[in-house]
Amino acid sequence: MHLTSLRHVLLIVAVALGAQATQSLAAETAGEPKRVVFVCEHGSVKSLVATVYFNRLAEQRGLPYRAMARGTAPDSTVPSPVAEGLHGDGFDVAGFVPRLLRASDIDGIALIVSFDQDVTTTVGGRAPYRKWDDLPGVLTDYGRGRDAIVSHVDALLSTLAGGGSP
Repeated sequence: MHLTSLRHVLLIVAVALGAQATQSLAAETAGEPKRVVFVCEHGSVKSLVATVYFNRLAEQRGLPYRAMARGTAPDSTVPSPVAEGLHGDGFDVAGFVPRLLRASDIDGIALIVSFDQDVTTTVGGRAPYRKWDDLPGVLTDYGRGRDAIVSHVDALLSTLAGGGSP
């Protein structure tokens, strides 16, 4: 084989291997986002605020995470002060229905975060678990409560973006 032909063969192999590696990487990053569960008592206050801000900020940062809100004793609807506050922040939660935290919500998640609730038994060691207790109330002072939650969410996302464990 001539040197020119050998170079052509090597170039074709290199291009093919590069394409295969690129396709493999794209397949890994195009998968389902990692799930995070935020839990508060009613599933419609602190956990909802954390969820909507987490999802917005994760998307803005291009992070492969998606959050959901759950409650240990869910309300039937989102309380007006929370719905109005979130609406003012650019979130539409009119169709949101608070849901009970179930053991099946823990399957395959990256992290569970609770607000003033101990869900250790439900988590059962199946996922990393953080407690964000004693944050200001959202119902009594939406702005103050929201800001405290968003600060925690921002720090969590910075950890995740830096490759830290949840």
